[in-house]
Amino acid sequence: MVEIKKAVACLIIIPFLAMSSGCASYRFGRLPSPYVIDHPNAISQNDVTIAVKFYNDTESLATFDCEMGKREITPVFITIENKSSNTYGFRKADVDTSYLECEEAFKKCARSTMGRCATYGILGVFVITAIIFIPMMIGEMINSPRINAQMRSDYCTNQIADSTIGPGRSLSGVMYVAPFQSGSPFTIPLVDRESGEKLLFQFQYNQPASISKKPETKKEPEKKESSPKQNFGPK
Repeated sequence: MVEIKKAVACLIIIPFLAMSSGCASYRFGRLPSPYVIDHPNAISQNDVTIAVKFYNDTESLATFDCEMGKREITPVFITIENKSSNTYGFRKADVDTSYLECEEAFKKCARSTMGRCATYGILGVFVITAIIFIPMMIGEMINSPRINAQMRSDYCTNQIADSTIGPGRSLSGVMYVAPFQSGSPFTIPLVDRESGEKLLFQFQYNQPASISKKPETKKEPEKKESSPKQNFGPK
């Protein structure tokens, strides 16, 4: 009698949990503003301004609908504004040679159709639950390819492009990089197309941004002594 009650309880609880988890779903969140003026950490050099936003795990899930930290991905939103009279080139490989293309990031986050369908198939063996799980399995097979296609499109459409930034032009988008420790430098180089000179913008993960130049050293005020101090000779 006890065994029968347990079996009935399982047949009730399992469908409930499955329905709670729902079928495969996906939603791409809103990206930050593409205007550098809206970013508190924007820094400027030679009339060129860059701002970045580093995503933490919670923000990655909310925006990309993927636990990117578990997949060893850190999204970084970059926006560049060129108000100079020069033309600059931007390349993701110059920022980080180990960056991930959007296709690679998508593959790590894509919805797995076979894994979820296999779960439904096993649960569908029970006669009572088959009515629930078989339609859900069919729904997974239909929805997952469509969701993955949309995810791939969103990840790649919003990826920052390797591009030339002319006078009065701007560039923005997401760059997918490997995780790095808090306080690590994140340097964005821009190359002047005419002279070949580089502008280097250095940011720190979860730290205020700074241009890559030596910081000014502050001189400590000299202490006034009431009487002269003897530094040599017999005391």
